[in-house]
Amino acid sequence: MRSSDDIEDVIREANCAAPDAMRRRLWQEVAAGLRQARTAERTRGNSQVRRIIMNSRIAKPAVAAAVVIAAIAGMRWSGSGTAYGLTEAIRSYDSADTVHVKGWSFFRQDTPYGQELRGLPYEYWLDKKGGRYKSLRGIGFSDSDPNRPNYYLGVSDGQYVMKTSYHTDRVTKVTTPSARFEKVGGFQQRVEVRTMEAFPGFFANLNQVKGFSRIGQERMGGTIADVWMGEITGPGETLPYEKLMIWLSPSTRKILRMVRWDNKDKDSVRWVLRQDAHTIEYNVVPPADCFRTDAPDGYRLDNTKATATARNFGDDVVFGGRAKFYGCIGFTLNDGTVIYGWHANPRPEESQAPLFTEVKPGDPLPKLPARVAGLKPWPLAKDTTLTGRHLAWTRKGAKYYEWGIYVADKKMPPRDTFQAYKTICEYDGVEPQGFRSVPNLMDPELVIQSEEEFNTWVRAAMAELSDNGMPPDHVTYERVTQLAQRIRAVQAE
Repeated sequence: MRSSDDIEDVIREANCAAPDAMRRRLWQEVAAGLRQARTAERTRGNSQVRRIIMNSRIAKPAVAAAVVIAAIAGMRWSGSGTAYGLTEAIRSYDSADTVHVKGWSFFRQDTPYGQELRGLPYEYWLDKKGGRYKSLRGIGFSDSDPNRPNYYLGVSDGQYVMKTSYHTDRVTKVTTPSARFEKVGGFQQRVEVRTMEAFPGFFANLNQVKGFSRIGQERMGGTIADVWMGEITGPGETLPYEKLMIWLSPSTRKILRMVRWDNKDKDSVRWVLRQDAHTIEYNVVPPADCFRTDAPDGYRLDNTKATATARNFGDDVVFGGRAKFYGCIGFTLNDGTVIYGWHANPRPEESQAPLFTEVKPGDPLPKLPARVAGLKPWPLAKDTTLTGRHLAWTRKGAKYYEWGIYVADKKMPPRDTFQAYKTICEYDGVEPQGFRSVPNLMDPELVIQSEEEFNTWVRAAMAELSDNGMPPDHVTYERVTQLAQRIRAVQAE
């Protein structure tokens, strides 16, 4: 077991540049941990405890950082305020051409001496303009060999997506890694990259971090970062399910690091370290081979690029083409207006052309066998409903797509204060099971901030689902916002 001086050195090496009071309280927590460990030593023997504490399979720097971070997170700090800059931090992500996130995911694993915290690295690259991404993350350890980590790798080069998985033979129990390819249409690829979460696995929306408190400052390289910490509680719940620490640069308004703990108890609070994004970079050049979609050596190929299944925008991507009622994409405008494109036809052999011949922008939705009649912010503002009316329709091949305009019956809450829109569906002559699936949440969704983005995404999406490759002439930013104003005026009467 290390001495007190040794542990103090570890804290210094972990670069916890904190005020003296913070450092003293941190040391008190570490010292308490040492006392508990010494008690365990007397119970089990020195060699066993030393093995558990010091022989973790995480790299030494990560162990030191994890110990220090966990100690800080266990303290109670005074301080209050709003985590300023987080909105700007999300905008930094949105405006960046490339994003790079690197860190550790932590797993609890049973050992002969109890549970052990083990870490696996992960890395995430995103090239928004090129429609490319790379996601490498540890997903746990092999059942047959607890010392062998398993990883997931997903890479997109803008045309093909390569994803890895594991298959275990039922008879031999041998696990084999494999790779599979998909061919993804250009617009679909752009949508997927554009709608990827800014910081997946940490928080769903900015409302979740509004009650965070600033607990101090820390030097990260040549930058002084404010350290914010808080807990996230689910709707209707009393106990938090997640705790976060966020390192935020007050000068650049960029998030530099994030650490997450999960509550592992149902009726109390027991925090367990889960994820540490220790490197977050914006607009950096990816390595030359970053987005190569070659399968890793030793992986079995489930298919090839030549035999890969094509996946295009407007397809039913969840049920492999079997669904007859599904959403394609939704857009939220600055004024809270939502445009949602969806398809509903339980009998594909029958043309739906007669249902669209007389309908005009602002009219009630066409009398399709199923309709997304409205939307509700979820999980907030349950008393707010966005009622759907017709905006436009497009046709590609035999499929007709309805583009509804959804306007709230009262003032909408800010979009960053709720997670998603929940659909309100109506049916006419066909039961829901006749469609095999029904849309539940509006997904994917893009927030449109300007006329330029409207043209880039809304009109482009409609063009993508049109036989002539053109959007309806009347769907422009100005005309849609004017139509929304007229609908609001009618609702207010």
